[in-house]
Amino acid sequence: MEPGLSAYDGVSELFSALANPVRAAVVHRLSERPRTVTELTEELGVSQPLMSQHLRVLRTAHVVTPTRTGRTTTYALSDDHVAHVFLDAFTHTKEHEDPDE
Repeated sequence: MEPGLSAYDGVSELFSALANPVRAAVVHRLSERPRTVTELTEELGVSQPLMSQHLRVLRTAHVVTPTRTGRTTTYALSDDHVAHVFLDAFTHTKEHEDPDE
């Protein structure tokens, strides 16, 4: 028996969470190593409130996990599957880019 459409809700939520350049860049950075909110804002050149909004979307989609130490919050990818999905998609898009653009 084939799964119903509701079986795809989770994967749709994951791709929806990644469907923003800032959030995609966050996932890419976190695939290298965990980072603090301050590191992410500085590396990506976005404000702290905007970064917090993007991280909230990624947390809701179970893409990232926060760890709080005192006043510092460090984010990491929830699991290795997220990195693989993202990096495969990133590599795929780079293979199909027009070099003349």
